[in-house]
Amino acid sequence: MTPMRNIISKRGTLIAVPALALGLALSACGGEDGAETDPEEGGTASAEQTAEDFVQAVRDRDGETGCALLDDPAQELIARTQEADDCAAAFPDYAESLPDPDGLEAGEAEMNSDLDGETEIVSVAMVFSGGEEAGSLELRADDEGVWTATRVPGTTLGGA
Repeated sequence: MTPMRNIISKRGTLIAVPALALGLALSACGGEDGAETDPEEGGTASAEQTAEDFVQAVRDRDGETGCALLDDPAQELIARTQEADDCAAAFPDYAESLPDPDGLEAGEAEMNSDLDGETEIVSVAMVFSGGEEAGSLELRADDEGVWTATRVPGTTLGGA
């Protein structure tokens, strides 16, 4: 190799190595968004989205959407406390029973586990617009990674 070719070869290597490192770093940033995070990997994004959806259902008094976000015992509790036949019919009254349903907001989410340490639980602090605490929305993921609420603000029982 001539000295000139040796210089070009070294420059090519010097340029290629940082470019390769940059490419690898950028590809690591890509992929799926946080909503698809496996609960066992410590992600709470999908649970937080479920909490936001619950808040919107409360604001809209939307029983179909709100109850779809609850597990069966929580649905039964909403229906029973509002003396209705089912959760969807009871949900608007449940929302109205809250001190400030239109001001409900999802706060911080905290990842925990059940007493056995086997089931991931996300507790999302719920607050009203004036800063008054509304309690927690407790969420658990099923076998397919879908988060449902097992405890809802304004109730005393429900979930495990």
